[in-house]
Amino acid sequence: MSDPRSLAPEEKEALWDIVERSDRDLETHEMRCGPCRTPGVVCGTGDNIAATNRDARRALGLE
Repeated sequence: MSDPRSLAPEEKEALWDIVERSDRDLETHEMRCGPCRTPGVVCGTGDNIAATNRDARRALGLE
């Protein structure tokens, strides 16, 4: 991943959009998905949404 300081403003804005959208998507998914409502269990879709969020946060230098 590149240095967050080297990102163009539009790249940072796009990454923040991904973080915000994936936060909402994961919250909605967890409310509707039976396996994800089970403590300690995450389905593949929930895991993919969380991974997308982590990747965007990492690119922004937040993780």
